[in-house]
Amino acid sequence: MADELKKQRIAEIKKLLDAFCERHLNEEFKGYAHTLCEKTGRNRIISINKGKKEIWAAAIIYVIVRLNFLFDKESDYFITADIICDFFGTKKTTSSNKATQIEKACNIRIGEQGLCNSKITDMFTFYETPEGFILPKSMTNFSKITFNPIDGKASLKTQKKGHTAEKTPEKKDEDDKQLKLFDDH
Repeated sequence: MADELKKQRIAEIKKLLDAFCERHLNEEFKGYAHTLCEKTGRNRIISINKGKKEIWAAAIIYVIVRLNFLFDKESDYFITADIICDFFGTKKTTSSNKATQIEKACNIRIGEQGLCNSKITDMFTFYETPEGFILPKSMTNFSKITFNPIDGKASLKTQKKGHTAEKTPEKKDEDDKQLKLFDDH
């Protein structure tokens, strides 16, 4: 019985989300809002059955808008908190607080895949190279990263846009010696 009530509540909230997205956003953001609604409905920390459905809908939109930087005036789909709250008949503090509860309960971070535009997700996705460098995804255009043994020792072979670079342990030792020149000063 509780599952049926939860499904019904999620469907009601999705109708509100659809109406808002049709008026102010697009299908992409509507999909993110639906995904977040489902995720929130499955969460055990907060109960989507408690409270007004308009507050839940406003909070879900608020989270999506925050994650996709739509509060920024430079955004193609610029939205203000007033637009969200006026549409759903909620207060800004209530909607914002509920949005924060959703983010914490669902462990949502900036760049969350499935809730953000892929450009934003890529901007907040980082990779660590075997050498220990941290690079944003946009800088890692490697088509192939493989580890090849040379004389029983590991080396890194990367291919990027037709170029191949190989770093052997001997080459690494030379690089380390060069770095050590500056260690004493």
